[in-house]
Amino acid sequence: MARSKNAKRIERETAEAAANLTDAPDDRSPNQQRAAKFRVAAQRETVEAFVVAFILALLFRAFLAEAFVIPTGSMAPTLMGAHKDLVCDRCSQTFPVGASRERSGPRTDLVVVGGICPNCRHINSLDLKDNSDHTTFNGDRILVSKFKYMIAEPERWDVIVFKYPGNPKQNYIKRLVGLPGETLTLSHGDVFSHPTGTDDKSAILRKPPSTMQAMSHLVYDTDHQAEVLIQAGYPSRWQPWATGATAPPTDSWKVERSADGLVATVQADQSPKWLRYFHHWPTDEQWAAADQGESLADADPYQSRAITDFYAYDSYIQVPAGYVYDDRPSVSSGGGFERSMNGGYSEGSFSRKYQSGGDPSQFRGVAIWGGQDDGRQELGRDGLHWVGDLIYQADVETSADAKALTLELVEAGIKYQCRIDLADGKATLSIIDAQERTFDDGNDHPVASTGVRAGSRHTVQISNCDDKITLWVDGDVVSFDSPTTYDARDFRSRAQDHPQWSPEDPLDAAPAGIAITGGQATVRRMEVRRDQYYIATNDSSFGGIFDYDMAEMFRLAGGSVTLGEVQQVFTMPDRWADFIGWETRREVSFPLEADQFFPMGDNSPESLDARCWAGTKNQFQLPRGVNEDAWRWSNDSYVPRNLLVGKALVVFWPHSWSSPVPFTPNFKRMKLIR
Repeated sequence: MARSKNAKRIERETAEAAANLTDAPDDRSPNQQRAAKFRVAAQRETVEAFVVAFILALLFRAFLAEAFVIPTGSMAPTLMGAHKDLVCDRCSQTFPVGASRERSGPRTDLVVVGGICPNCRHINSLDLKDNSDHTTFNGDRILVSKFKYMIAEPERWDVIVFKYPGNPKQNYIKRLVGLPGETLTLSHGDVFSHPTGTDDKSAILRKPPSTMQAMSHLVYDTDHQAEVLIQAGYPSRWQPWATGATAPPTDSWKVERSADGLVATVQADQSPKWLRYFHHWPTDEQWAAADQGESLADADPYQSRAITDFYAYDSYIQVPAGYVYDDRPSVSSGGGFERSMNGGYSEGSFSRKYQSGGDPSQFRGVAIWGGQDDGRQELGRDGLHWVGDLIYQADVETSADAKALTLELVEAGIKYQCRIDLADGKATLSIIDAQERTFDDGNDHPVASTGVRAGSRHTVQISNCDDKITLWVDGDVVSFDSPTTYDARDFRSRAQDHPQWSPEDPLDAAPAGIAITGGQATVRRMEVRRDQYYIATNDSSFGGIFDYDMAEMFRLAGGSVTLGEVQQVFTMPDRWADFIGWETRREVSFPLEADQFFPMGDNSPESLDARCWAGTKNQFQLPRGVNEDAWRWSNDSYVPRNLLVGKALVVFWPHSWSSPVPFTPNFKRMKLIR
């Protein structure tokens, strides 16, 4: 009772004091009183604005868009995880290599010390001590639309963010390939589908031209020449060729190389004069000889090898951290500036034995070449699978009396040609094989009108990807009068679908070519790229990801076969016909029901995606304290609709550069995601 009286007394005295304050005379001038009211109002409006902005930001993040940082290289080269950027010390080609394994724990266990140029294939060492631009950069920062899939269905080839079925608290980003209600099949790098539950023949899934370009990988660009190879007389990869020739004909194309690139010229007669691409590069010994000023002019200009699914991003050379650091980098406890500069890790202290920027031979015996390099076979030097889907581009200038321009791509021994009549610009497609081949509608020769004429200069590009021929002229896709699609399974069986070669015609050993009939021509800036190769695996062991059934290969070979030996076969065209490994390439299928989506990473050899999820729960067991219902999809090979987060839209902030000043914006990599 006493406490109640005291409370009432305090309340009464407080009210009286407030009244006295209110009634007290204000000695300030009217201007001062108005200023005080404005200050109070302004402060209140500022606080309210911050509160409203905070609420709007929460609503924007929850329902419209959210920023994410890419942690790994599973979507490279479309999206970068933690990585290093290099400029080749021989041909000046820029390229990234993955480095996310450096940041897989509280302390750095493995350090990336080099990478392989995708253009000239020279091994580049990193100067971790003295070159600030050789540090490990953070992954791309991207913006994701959460609203997109509230009003529209996800589309094939979208880059999507979703909750990982094995741990719904973790976001993953991949490319959407399989849609609900279809059975997806991976075979020889391509993707096929048919309606689930039917016996319908599967159809190949074709990427739109812009997506295909965004996902393609560099094979060779003539604008980036290694001067040391030119001085040593090492043969150009582009060589004049004629049927049955064992050496470049002297009455054909003349190829000139310099630091500025390659220029090829020809004076043609009424028969086509061919210039072809031979896929080769120097050995380590040849690089060393060239560096010493020795001649390499005796190298075979027609030597070649198969084009493979080599990923420059996966060519990282990594070594145990103790070979580089005395005190290994660890999760930083420093301030925000230090953490932002070093990706959240301390700098560490270098070992005096480490030769920063020195030859990679200092790590011989301990270096791991890429993520697939089991047993120190240096597998990261090249890919593990032959790729026949190619893209070829050239800058072509012709004289007024030139008659025809022909572009050619070869896959599994079949020639896919586009011949442009330079009198009227008519482009005609053909499929050339030992027997007659036609496009999907039975048409032998789809035709189109182009603006390419004799006496003009154009950039022409042709692709043979996903069983479709596409032609571009000056960056624009050319429309033909009938389908340019075909079904390669009608031309070659699965066992026959491999690179072909003969002494009279190199075929897949020289898979891109250009020919001029009549008149003069000059060709500059030629570029060969390859298409995405999806590896057919359903291996949930998270081991090596490759097409081959190694047990079956062992059985057919009558003994052990290594992946390194498979790579050796790619370098010997005369052994392609007899290689048993072609028969052991897997074909895997994934049936999808309603509301089930199948995503895969663009970096197929290093992407743990829907191909590999099945069995996750059984293999790693359910963690303690985790709601088992959250793991209901952990044994499945799909993403359910309710785990979709949104569509990736744009890379708005790739890593900044450390020079010429810290935080220099990397404008070149800001882009829409395709």
